[in-house]
Amino acid sequence: MKQIALLVFVLCGLGLSATAQGLVRGQVTDENNQPAEFINVLLLAAADSAVVKMELTDSRGRYEIAGLPAGQYRLQFMGLSYADVFTEPFALQEGETYTAPLMKLTIAAQMLQTVEVSARRPLLEQQAGKLIVNVEQSITGQTGSVVDLLKKVPGMVVVNDQVRMAGRQGVTILIDGRPTNYMDVQSLLREMPANNIARIEVISQPGAAFDAEGTGGVINIILKKNALLGANGQLSAGAGYGELWKYRANGSVTYRNGPLNLSASLGYNHRTWVEYLDVDRVVGDQLYQQRNREPGVPHSGSGRLGIDYDLSAAHRIGAAGSYSRSNNEVRGQNGSRILDASGQEVAAFTTNNNQDRRWQSQNAEAYYRWKIDTSGRELSADYSYAYFLRSAVTNLSTIGADFNNRRNEEPADTRIHSYKIDYKHPLGQYWRAEAGAKYSQARLDNELAASIFNNGEWDDDTGLSNRFLFDENIAAAYVSAAFKKGDWDASLGLRYEDARSEGYSVTLDSTINRHFQQLFPSLSIAAPLAGKLGWSVAYSYRIERPRYYDLNPFVSYIDPLTFQKGNPFLRPELTHSGQFSLTFEKQPFFNLSYDLTNHAITQVTEQDDATGAAFATTVNLDRYVRYGGSLFFPLDFIHKSISGYGGAMLFYNQYVSDYLGAEFNQDQWNLTGFLQLNVKLPASINMEITGWYQGKGLDGIMAYDPLFGVDAGIERKFLDDKLRVQLSAEGIIQRFWYGEVNYQNMNFDIVSRWEAPIVNLNVTWKFGNQYLKKDESRRSAAEEERRRAQEK
Repeated sequence: MKQIALLVFVLCGLGLSATAQGLVRGQVTDENNQPAEFINVLLLAAADSAVVKMELTDSRGRYEIAGLPAGQYRLQFMGLSYADVFTEPFALQEGETYTAPLMKLTIAAQMLQTVEVSARRPLLEQQAGKLIVNVEQSITGQTGSVVDLLKKVPGMVVVNDQVRMAGRQGVTILIDGRPTNYMDVQSLLREMPANNIARIEVISQPGAAFDAEGTGGVINIILKKNALLGANGQLSAGAGYGELWKYRANGSVTYRNGPLNLSASLGYNHRTWVEYLDVDRVVGDQLYQQRNREPGVPHSGSGRLGIDYDLSAAHRIGAAGSYSRSNNEVRGQNGSRILDASGQEVAAFTTNNNQDRRWQSQNAEAYYRWKIDTSGRELSADYSYAYFLRSAVTNLSTIGADFNNRRNEEPADTRIHSYKIDYKHPLGQYWRAEAGAKYSQARLDNELAASIFNNGEWDDDTGLSNRFLFDENIAAAYVSAAFKKGDWDASLGLRYEDARSEGYSVTLDSTINRHFQQLFPSLSIAAPLAGKLGWSVAYSYRIERPRYYDLNPFVSYIDPLTFQKGNPFLRPELTHSGQFSLTFEKQPFFNLSYDLTNHAITQVTEQDDATGAAFATTVNLDRYVRYGGSLFFPLDFIHKSISGYGGAMLFYNQYVSDYLGAEFNQDQWNLTGFLQLNVKLPASINMEITGWYQGKGLDGIMAYDPLFGVDAGIERKFLDDKLRVQLSAEGIIQRFWYGEVNYQNMNFDIVSRWEAPIVNLNVTWKFGNQYLKKDESRRSAAEEERRRAQEK
């Protein structure tokens, strides 16, 4: 540790000061005597009013400015819509802690018509256990869907709907703190427009207030919040083309007046996609070659309506409802050849896989928040209800071989109730305690009606048909303590979860009961090291529960010799995770991490040599170990018109498990590189180029070769920045997924390809009042259950 710190000091030209440093602290309130959040606090030199340091007030209106030499100072408080306030000059002695008088802000008598902000948020911000990626200003990601925007996250790769962070799966995806498992994952990644997203939080070490779900880290997607007074909103439309045309349009409007806040949004998305899957596999002395093309043509719509009302300065209530639906026609075609040992063709056939998938989801939530006093005591309660209904019909027809046609009908009904209560209590000047409880109920009714075409009519396939009912109840409680003083920030938490589930196969009259109780500790510390350099350390114990649909014992065919099936005997995986970070100006610089996972949930392939059939399923591998580090560096030093970042991650991955009658033991070092370059061009044009590289790695029993991609885009704003035009190209340079499986009787070569390049054009128009007003954010009760209802 000392050697690392010494090296950083030499490189950055930093030194430790032997002089005792002073501290200035205080609190700011608004005109209603409520804590004033995110107010600029400027420390000025009393002699010439030069700015010495600047801080923001926290959620309690408090601030601290540390590391100050002795001298004469004064304070200035600035906030949009508030009049500037100054303190009288004061003297700070060496090592003294000075408490400034309580400052009360008042609304400015005359509002500014326009506000020009020249500073931009950095793309990356590192906090204890959390990396923030500010993607709102991104050009290449904002013109596509969520899957395009996730490429902005360092080390994130999305292949075949599987999200990997530096090669690691088990990533939990939240939207505004709420899980996404009431939707299927294809709709989330492909059909949700990216231009509604402000930032992405990569929470590698979630605290006790979060659900313990997510062993690969938590990706929290924060939507843009309209925090303006009066009536305002935006309209957006876009189109793109790869192999198929894509269209999207959405609009949102917000009305704020006094205690009332109304918001509404509508959207339509025709985010088409095309995927290719090539598989060569050896069965005995024969070679099976399978070539699959799968285009998707979804038509998706969504709407949301929300209301907040302040009963008083201390009490707020709110409710929101949303509705989404999608119709998707997939017309897949699979060509198969079977060759003998000499390379001669033994058989060849073509399979048409036609899927008609329709789903709709409804979500309702209500909440209450009570700010008990100005010290920061707060009580909040939250209720969420989610309903997901799916209707899917798959027709499989084969030409050129003696296989019966098949039909699968798979209706699904998912209902989730979740209740949560949280309490915050300050303990003196620097400490804050939190406690809370949560209870959730999930009820799933899934059915597979399988039919086979015989002698000119459809007969029930009783061997595959099934109805699976799944009930789960999770009770949780947590306590945590947080410390904040200057640049020191620490938290310690403990969460307890009691999960009871019952999976019942109606057709087989078989029941699987599970009862799981566990404590989940978490710890994080962030502190200054020297000058602009800081450090943080974090630890958490996490759980990844199986997705609900992975537990369904259903079989879904791709062609007569390839299918997927569920595994009702899956167990949760448990992970110990630790991380150490160095930061420069609170931006990530260097990270080290270590993860140990037991019962790792992994998708695998298996093969039956007697029939030649292969299938994908999900199993538990006994142990997974991952450790390594990452290095980040800014690009601002190149030229004043250039900004961005680059970095690299190097991780060791190892799987050890007793699997298929033998010991599976494979390891691999994996290198991930990423670069984002932003350039300011003449005529107020901004250009962005992004690239990523992921080296050889392991995905369970599958090893894969390096893959990489390059995107680029330009942006121009018009009419006082109200009109924004973006043009981008995704996958200008692209190497796809090449993997292989060599274990026991399996010898597979797999290639996965997708549309590239894709050109996108997006236009956004902002309208209405542009005066700013602060807003508050919160998390819904349903944080884990809806994500687990996703389909793969």
